[in-house]
Amino acid sequence: MQTVRRPPSPACGCPVGASPVLHRRTWGARTHAVRRADMPAITPDLRERARGCLLGVAVGDAFGMALEGAPMQPVNAQVREMRRGRLPEGSFTANTGTMLTLAEGLLEAEPQSAEQLAARVEATRAGRVDGARSGGQATGFWARALGIQPRPKGGTAISEVTSSPDAEVLIRCLPIALATLDNRFACLALARDVARATHPHPDCTSGSAFATVLLWHLVQGMAPRQAVQQSLQACADLPPLLDETIRWASTRVRHTLANGSEVQQIIESTIWGLLTTASFAEAVTRVANLGGNAATAGALIGAWAGAAYRHSGIPADWRGQVCGAWPPRGGHLWREKEFLQLAERLVLT
Repeated sequence: MQTVRRPPSPACGCPVGASPVLHRRTWGARTHAVRRADMPAITPDLRERARGCLLGVAVGDAFGMALEGAPMQPVNAQVREMRRGRLPEGSFTANTGTMLTLAEGLLEAEPQSAEQLAARVEATRAGRVDGARSGGQATGFWARALGIQPRPKGGTAISEVTSSPDAEVLIRCLPIALATLDNRFACLALARDVARATHPHPDCTSGSAFATVLLWHLVQGMAPRQAVQQSLQACADLPPLLDETIRWASTRVRHTLANGSEVQQIIESTIWGLLTTASFAEAVTRVANLGGNAATAGALIGAWAGAAYRHSGIPADWRGQVCGAWPPRGGHLWREKEFLQLAERLVLT
C-alpha cells in the first residue's frame, strides 16, 4: 500500500483542478437538452434488464463463492447449483456488498463526488458506517469470510490506495451504468474516477470504465458481441494488452483461462463466458467453474449476463436462494426483492 494524492481528472471542459462534482454538474448543465433527448424510454424490457444485472451480481457472487480458491473443475464434473463454501449456501460476499454501498451513494439527494463514493465504500468495508453496531467492525470469521480487510490501528486514511491491478474494483462501479443511462460519457468518466480514487493502476481505471459501459450497453438491449465492440470503441484509452485481451477473449480455449486476482484475467474469463454461452445459467456456470477468484468473476459475469438475459432469465431457484446482510454487522437484509427495488431506484435517478 502507498499513499498518493490524485488530482481530479479534467472532463467536460472544466478548468484543471476542478472537483469531480463540478465535472458532473457542468456536463449536466451543458447537455441538459441532449440528455432529455437521449434518455432511453423506461420500458418493461429495460426494467427487466436492470433488475437482472443487479440481482445477477449477487447470484453470480454467491454461486462463485463456493468455488473460491478451488482448481478449475473438469468439464464433465462442473458444479451446477449453489453450494455452501466459506459462507452458507446462497450468501454473497463483499463483492456484492461494496456494489450496494456505491449504489446507495449514487442515490443520495446531494450528488457525491468520485472521491466521496470511494470513501463511502472503503468506510463500509472497514465497518465504519451508520447503522453498524457499536464498534461496527466485522471481525473474526465473518470478516475473513466476506473478504473484508481489518482496519489498521489508528484508523485508515481513505487516500491510501493500492498500486496493484486488483479486479475487485470492477464490481463496485457497476451501478454507475444504471444511474447514467442518459449519458455514456458520464458513465465512463465516473467509473474511471471512482476506480482511480483507490486503485490508480491503468488496468483498474480503464477496466472499470470498460466493464461499466459494457453493462450500460447491455441494459439498453444491445446484443453481447455488439456491446463488447461498442464498449471497446468508447474506451479508446485501454492499455494495449488489456485491449488485445478483450478482443481475443472469445477465441480462448478453456484450459488456458484463469480467474486470477488481476483485472486482465477476470475480464478475459468473463468476456469469454459472455460471448460463448447463450443463457445466464451457462455463463455463470462456465466462468465460476474456472475456480480461483470465482466470486469476483461470478459477480461480473452475473451482472453482464443478468442484463443480457434479463431478470426472468436467472434460474428461479438461484434467485430465491440469494440472501445476505450488508453491512455485515447490523446491516440491511438483502434478498431478491431488495435488489429489484434498488435497480428500479437507480434507473429512475
